[in-house]
Amino acid sequence: MVLVITKNTVKDRDAYLPLAKAFTSDASHDRGCLMMDVCVDPATVDEVVFVSKWEAKEDFQAHVQGESFQKHIPGMTPYYVAGTDTILEIQTD
Repeated sequence: MVLVITKNTVKDRDAYLPLAKAFTSDASHDRGCLMMDVCVDPATVDEVVFVSKWEAKEDFQAHVQGESFQKHIPGMTPYYVAGTDTILEIQTD
């Protein structure tokens, strides 16, 4: 299992957030997605963080090439400045 933290720098976060929430709603049904949330720090107005948990890294990589990405990312792109993905392996007993 992996935890993915996607930190995006955006312009006009108020306009970006509804689009991010719609993306998250669809993407949470992608194969291998166990959860996906949109998070913000009220003190940082140009940042949106997606936190998601996946069965496998390959599921996340397929999601990036998949239908929910193709559907939502074009509408989000005008507000997107930069982003990073951090993929962490979840350690279990």
